[in-house]
Formats: sequence, structure tokens, C-alpha cells
Amino acid sequence: MTDQDDDRAARGDTDGGVASTRLCVGCRRDEARDDLLRFAISPDAPYLSPDPMRRLGGRGVSVHATRACITAAVRKGGFAKALRKSVSLDASALCAAASFMYEQRASSLVLAASRRKKLAIGTDAVREALRAEVVEVLLVAADAEGRRSELEGAAARLDRRCAVMGTKQSLGRLFGRDEVGVLGILDRRMGDEVVRCAAHVADLAEVE
Repeated sequence: MTDQDDDRAARGDTDGGVASTRLCVGCRRDEARDDLLRFAISPDAPYLSPDPMRRLGGRGVSVHATRACITAAVRKGGFAKALRKSVSLDASALCAAASFMYEQRASSLVLAASRRKKLAIGTDAVREALRAEVVEVLLVAADAEGRRSELEGAAARLDRRCAVMGTKQSLGRLFGRDEVGVLGILDRRMGDEVVRCAAHVADLAEVE
């Protein structure tokens, strides 16, 4: 068993063709396993490692991928109970680590879409892809300006989703460019996962 979450063992959850559930140790609500973020447990610092793809072995603990639930799990002892000892945990550091993992996941998907020629890069390419109605998801850098509103409006008229993540510089680095402000993902499944990752990054961000 590679995902030996304490809460699952306590309730005797099994996959058995039925959607497996976990308990969020922040808000204490049961959710489908895939709707929660797993942290792998280690006996040594940093004790908790975000495992969004559920690939790390050993024991784990689940929580909603939101700053509110992670903070509650730290403050109310949900993580400490899963760790079976009292340790000092930093909610902001855990949120930052989880956010980084989701950003990495989204970047990997974007690069995979590029390799499969399922990605429009930059304003002109995205505009043409929108005109051809082949864009599934519009990914926009948080600091993008210029024709951003025009492209977002075109995507909305086509009932296409728009996700915001990263900066022009961070998106540009993926393709060896100084800056890229907008991408068009042409594959629906990849686009769905990028939207999910971007939403988690937003939910984990500090409230300004």
C-alpha cells in the first residue's frame, strides 16, 4: 500500500471501484481523495512534504489545498496528530512548498503540450489559435498587459476558460525567451489540469 493515510486506515476506506475519501485535517470534512492535497509524512524535519501526485510512499495526511485549511491543520493540531508528535510547523512554508509543486506540475504540462504541438505561444500565435477556435484554455501571466483583455474577451466569447499563473518572465523561461505573457493550450485534458493547478496556487497564496 503506497498511500497509507491514517484517516483512511481508521475508517477502513478501500478503493474497490468506489471513489475513495479522505478527511481534511484542517476543516475536518470528508472529500474525495483526488480533491485533497496529500502530504507525505517523514520522521525528520521538515516532517511534511507536499505530494500532489500521490507518488511518495509511506504514511500521509490529507488537507484541502487552501491556505485556510493548511493553517487550521497547523493551529488546531491536525498535522501534529497525524505526525504522532508535537512539532513546530510553519503554515506559510507548507503553503509555499505546495504552491511550488503545483506550479511545477503546470509547467511540466505546458512543456508537454508544446512538444506535442498543442500550444500557442505569445500574443500573435494565441490570437490566431482563438480565431481558429482551437484553444481550450488561455493561460495568462499575472503581470501580462497589452492585449490581455482582448484575448481574455475572445476566449470568453468562445466559452473557453482562462487561468492566471506565474509571471511573464517565469513563462518565458520555459521556452528560452525573456518574457511570454500568454499561452493557448490546445489539448483539453492538459488544459483542465493546468486550470486545476492554477486554482490551487491561487488558493494557497497569501491574502494581500
